[in-house]
Amino acid sequence: MSRDDLARVAVGAIQLMPAADLPAFAELVAPDAVNHEAAVEPPAARGRGPAAFHATALWMRSAFSGLAFTVTTTAVDGDLVVTHGTMSGRHSGDFVVWTPEGTVERVFAPTGRSFSVHHAHFQRVREGRVVEHWAVRDDQGMSLQLGWVPPSPLFLLRCAVATRRARRGS
Repeated sequence: MSRDDLARVAVGAIQLMPAADLPAFAELVAPDAVNHEAAVEPPAARGRGPAAFHATALWMRSAFSGLAFTVTTTAVDGDLVVTHGTMSGRHSGDFVVWTPEGTVERVFAPTGRSFSVHHAHFQRVREGRVVEHWAVRDDQGMSLQLGWVPPSPLFLLRCAVATRRARRGS
């Protein structure tokens, strides 16, 4: 594959997240692909292949409406593609953080606030599909924009209630 083809696959895989279209993931994500960022994601996102990547997209969409990824820069080195851009959306649903054991660690209750933060994604692409993914995110910037930090006493209470509800439901 050419460098442009590799970049096209990597950018396409990132831009699938808002749509959460499983058949589209199957086209761009290899059956044994691994997302190295899935340790704090729902158990369904911790597997391999398109279904796991799809589970990550569903998890993100459940918390953030208007989710969008823009890619402004790509770099290709062999089969590794690095993209840089922004992730944006509005915090309209519970954002659930999971433990490595697959239980609910905590929930950030929706604030209704919008955010836009920088993201860099590292994806290994082989035979036209993503086989590995890592990310570097501006979680602190997102937390500040969404009002998670510094938390108000009311927000802490809302998060505690949402966490208890999620633990009961999982």
